[in-house]
Amino acid sequence: MAALAILLLVLGLSLWALTTPAYVNALVRVVDSAGSTGLGEQVTLDVAESVRRFVVDPDAPGLPEMIEGMPAFDAAAVSHLADVRDVVVPTRWLTLLLLVLVPAWGALRWRMPGGRRSIAKAARMASAALLSATVLAILAGLFDFNALFAWFHSLFFAEGTWVFPYEALLIRVFPLRFWIAAGATWGTLVLIAAVLLCLFARWLRFTAGTYGV
Repeated sequence: MAALAILLLVLGLSLWALTTPAYVNALVRVVDSAGSTGLGEQVTLDVAESVRRFVVDPDAPGLPEMIEGMPAFDAAAVSHLADVRDVVVPTRWLTLLLLVLVPAWGALRWRMPGGRRSIAKAARMASAALLSATVLAILAGLFDFNALFAWFHSLFFAEGTWVFPYEALLIRVFPLRFWIAAGATWGTLVLIAAVLLCLFARWLRFTAGTYGV
């Protein structure tokens, strides 16, 4: 259970990083979404921020149907983004809860006989699971990113509710190259966390074996 909690915390924190205003803003610039929207860079960035806020904040303003005389977010797009929010918001709350519980569990176990060994075991198991899953995801993405993207969406959303025509504003602001870059960033963050957990577990095992704690 502790290993699962650590794993979920790592995934939650890394996902949180991808939904910050700074990251979304920077990535929209990098993939040149403005070149696809035809709205100009600042308006495109404003649209991206509106979508980001919509999916992380239940109290966010609604999304417009028209922007500068162009179709923006129709009922299907808004419905999908509401579905995304129904996943993201509980995930954030769970991450915050684990951010309290995991350190508290670690502090409690640290003071008990053999506590460092149990912490090391949980960290090692979480690290192994994260490394394995991330490597598999990277290989799958390199082989066929579209299939991986579709499979990931199928875990959370009903079939057909997340597919939109290329000319939809949602697709032009967040094109496939945006999601490839975001996926690569997520994988990198998880890999770094997994390596750090592995090193932490090795250090704990060393101190437990050397000092008997």
